[in-house]
Amino acid sequence: MMISRRGIALMDQVTDKAVISTAWNQLCQQRQGDHHNQDIWHLRFYWPVKRDEICQRLSQGEYNFSPCRSVVVQGERVSLWCAEDALVLKALTRVLSRDELSPCCYHLQGRGAKACVSQLKGCVDQYRFVCRSDVDSYYDSIDHGVLLRQLAPLLIKLGDDGRVLALIERLLQRVDSVDGALFPVFRGLSKGCALSPLLGAIYLLVMDRQLGEFCARRGLKYFRFMDDWVILCKTRRQLRQVVRIMNQCLDAVKQCKHPYKTYIGRIREEGFDFLGYRITPGTERNVSLAWKTWANHVSKLLRLYEQGASWDRIAEYVKHWLVWVRSGVSIDLGKVISEALGSDMGQRLLRLMPIDAVYRKYVGEC
Repeated sequence: MMISRRGIALMDQVTDKAVISTAWNQLCQQRQGDHHNQDIWHLRFYWPVKRDEICQRLSQGEYNFSPCRSVVVQGERVSLWCAEDALVLKALTRVLSRDELSPCCYHLQGRGAKACVSQLKGCVDQYRFVCRSDVDSYYDSIDHGVLLRQLAPLLIKLGDDGRVLALIERLLQRVDSVDGALFPVFRGLSKGCALSPLLGAIYLLVMDRQLGEFCARRGLKYFRFMDDWVILCKTRRQLRQVVRIMNQCLDAVKQCKHPYKTYIGRIREEGFDFLGYRITPGTERNVSLAWKTWANHVSKLLRLYEQGASWDRIAEYVKHWLVWVRSGVSIDLGKVISEALGSDMGQRLLRLMPIDAVYRKYVGEC
C-alpha cells in the first residue's frame, strides 16, 4: 500500500518510526531461524542504538550498502544482504510501494500469479491470437542508467529531494562478495532484494502503459507478471500492432525477447503455457498444469529420494505442492495428476517410488 504524506520529504517517510518498526518486525520474523553467528543477532542486541544510527545516516544521505554476499541456490545466484541493509531495503520498499503501478502488472503485493492466471483463463475463449513472451535474463540485463532515468520523475512526485534516488543509485552500484572475492556490479538487479520486484515493475512501466492503453481501447487483454506477459488479440492485424509496440518499448529499455520462450500467432488447440499452467481454450476447465511444472516437481522428488529423505518428508512435500497447484486457481486436480502419473516420466517415477497412493490421498484433501 502506498504511503503518501504530503509535505514530508520522501526520505523522512522512510525513516519514520512506524515504517522502521514495521520493517524491523518483518526482518526479525524472516530471520528468526538464522544461525547464532549471523549479524541479525548483533543488530537485535544493539537495536535501540543502531536504529538511531541508521536513521541518522539515511537522513544525512550518508548511508552506504555493505558488500552483498552472493550464493548459488538451486542453480540460481541469489544475493544475501546484511541485516542493516535488509532493514533499509524493507523500509524503502514499504514507502515506495503502490497498490498498483499498472492494472496490467500482477507481480506486486496484493495481486500475484494465481490472480493473473484466473483472470487470463476467464477471457481466453474470446480471442484467436496470442503473443506470449518474456525477457531474456531480465534481472541480470536491467540497465542502471535507464532505470534511474525512469525513477527520477516518479520519486519527485512522491516528494523526493534527491536523497532516495541517490540511495537507490548506491544500491544498484553494489559490490558482490563471491567466496570472499569482491566484484563491482554495473548491470542488473540482485535477486533476494526486497526492492527488486518493484524496480522490475517500474522498468517495464512504459510498456505496461502503452500496451495497456492500446488493448483497453480495442477490447484486447494484456497481462504481465515480472518478465512474463501475454497479450490476447482478436485479429492478426491487432497482433502485428501489439508486437510492434512491444518491440519498440523493449528496444527503448535495452531489452530483448527470449528466443525460445516467445510465441506469436494463432492460439493452438493445445493452448499455451503461462506462469506454470497450461491455458487451453474451448474446454470447460481450461486450466491444467504446464509440463515444465510437473517436470520440476518430479526433479525435486528425485532429489529428496537421492538425499535419503524419509517417507513422511516426501509425503509432506507432495501435499504442499498439491496445495500450491490448486490454490487460487480452478483446476481439475485429480485429472491433472492422473494424466501426469500416466506419462512416461510419471511411470518412471512410480517404478522408483510407489507414491501414487500419496497423490490419491492428498488430492481429495486439497
